Amino acid sequence: MARDAARRGRGLGAALALLALALIGAGLWIARRPRAPRGPNVVLITIESLRTDHVGCYGGAKPTTPQLDALAQESVVYERAHAVTSWTLASHASLFTGLYPTAHRAERPLSRLDDQHHTLAEILTQAGYQCGGVISGPYLRRPHGLQQGFAFWDERPSSLDMSESHDDVTNPEMLAGVERFLERVDPERPFFLFAYFWDPHFDYLPPAPYDRQFVDADDEPVDVRDYEAEEPVRAGLPAAQLDYVRAQYDGEIRWTDEHLGRLLASLRARGVWDDTLIVVTADHGEEFFEHGHKGHKHNVYQESVHVPLVVKYPHAGPTGRDARLASLVDVLPTVLEVTGAEDALARAGRSLLAPQSARPVFLELLETWYVHRPGEAEAREELAWFAVLSGQHKLVFVPREQRLELYDLASDPRETQDLAASQPDTVRGLMQELEGWRAEQLERARAYREDARAELGDGELARLRELGYVR
Repeated sequence: MARDAARRGRGLGAALALLALALIGAGLWIARRPRAPRGPNVVLITIESLRTDHVGCYGGAKPTTPQLDALAQESVVYERAHAVTSWTLASHASLFTGLYPTAHRAERPLSRLDDQHHTLAEILTQAGYQCGGVISGPYLRRPHGLQQGFAFWDERPSSLDMSESHDDVTNPEMLAGVERFLERVDPERPFFLFAYFWDPHFDYLPPAPYDRQFVDADDEPVDVRDYEAEEPVRAGLPAAQLDYVRAQYDGEIRWTDEHLGRLLASLRARGVWDDTLIVVTADHGEEFFEHGHKGHKHNVYQESVHVPLVVKYPHAGPTGRDARLASLVDVLPTVLEVTGAEDALARAGRSLLAPQSARPVFLELLETWYVHRPGEAEAREELAWFAVLSGQHKLVFVPREQRLELYDLASDPRETQDLAASQPDTVRGLMQELEGWRAEQLERARAYREDARAELGDGELARLRELGYVR
């Protein structure tokens, strides 16, 4: 019996030894296996109200954007990029969904992006990305639903003293929020950082020395506080006063560009620069009475919708200038192509890495006013704008007014000469494209709630009223 026990012991020991060798071998095999490729980091930056002709790398005459211009030297500058609309909420919803406003339905001042959407951050989260957003303007706060997919969403920069909403200085707190996110990132996993810089929004009250940097001796100071009001900044303002207003706007841009540079420097210092896709753009432009208005969200003319789009691709990717027509709905498919993240849904845009080919881009705006009368339910008054750009031509259509305008942007970039009457065949062809596109967007919209509404507190509603979004 003793010998039998000894034999059983020796047999068990041999089996354990073989098992140990097998496990060691398996471990060595696992160690030798190549790791799954790690996607590049993604940094998406939007700058509020930034029009292209006030940006150096787009031909701006003043040194408002030295940091962005330096980034452009390592990037592709998309010269004919367009926002989908001329205001913040609808534009960012398109950026995050790759859909036009009619399709995603977050197109009114009190809208919310419906939870049914599968956003860029949700796609990247499923692909293993750490997603963080830092925002400083009211329309990206949680009630409007744009935080979907972000595990880290810092809206503290947007909360600075709502009673003084016009002259908030948010850029320093934006950088603090960015650093809070970057400090918590696991270096073994890629990250997606979204940062929305608000300060160029009116009122134009840049801190010193930026408040004087672009003021010329001939400029005549004018009070730029309460900018949404009709006075004192109004149509017909003397040229010297309007130049002063523009100088304050330029000061806000320069102040923001300084903080953009600090964010980019932080990426370099952390050693992630080469492995990061960086996209810098704007949600819309800004008007200075070119078509009768100031600010934005009044129309779809070029000063409102032609935006910068500067893309630094990772690992010494393509650089230079690209003259194709581009849209902010193209950002999502571009990010997916660069990162390799998968998405089964049909989006409106196409990757900017695809070969150039002729295709139109579309613009739309739903101007909305909420009307309250004693004893009556809330009413809505709306005016819809649509436009299509194809080649050098742009057709603007306002259905309620039966307004059709045609412009040749090559010879008339400021849209001052309406050619609709003299080129009926061009108008007819572009209207067919526009009508087909509208039908397609309405079909896509059926997947989402018609009017998902944001639940706003009194302070948030008051802020939107001060900014002219809710009346």
